[in-house]
Amino acid sequence: MKLFENESENRDYLFNKLKDNKEIAEKSCFVGKEIPVPYKHIYMPVRNSLEISCYKQDICIYQKLYDKTIGSDKITMNTGGKSILDVAIGKNSAKEKDVGMPFVFVETKMDNVKTEALFVASEKTKMIKSIFPYCKAFLLIFGNPHGRVFRHCLGFDEILFLQNLSDGNCDAVLKKIIDGFHIGYGCVPFIASHNYPYEPE
Repeated sequence: MKLFENESENRDYLFNKLKDNKEIAEKSCFVGKEIPVPYKHIYMPVRNSLEISCYKQDICIYQKLYDKTIGSDKITMNTGGKSILDVAIGKNSAKEKDVGMPFVFVETKMDNVKTEALFVASEKTKMIKSIFPYCKAFLLIFGNPHGRVFRHCLGFDEILFLQNLSDGNCDAVLKKIIDGFHIGYGCVPFIASHNYPYEPE
């Protein structure tokens, strides 16, 4: 099967093959599109607020870090009945979608992607991995990747590409993504598993 002409159709085709994966569901994880993932934060002493910026990932395997059903993008932390800190999440990120704690994310691009877009994606990936170092990050190019993809995308763990949407090609890419999920998930048993609860010293 040939590639579609635009990125979103190609992404949706691959996403639909991944979204009901039983291995992911068994770990109480989700597969989503354009899931906001924290990539940087700043403490604002004037407002006593920790402001978290999110970057929407094209395809993300995640657990919920912040549930959209709360209906607010601000959390107030209290101790002894006294407010000690406001945590503000992105610009309405938490109102649109769940904010994700990622185990794997996939940034998708067509093969005619501009150099600037590659730089931005790579830098934001580095920032995400500074917060979630166990997370596996893939860049998926639809088509034949240009040399600049490999030069400018050092933030990703691996660069994948699909020249067509045949079952064999899609299955090979999905296997890479699922393998990455198992690696990322397996690195944080105290977060990801009820069998290994994290107990601070």
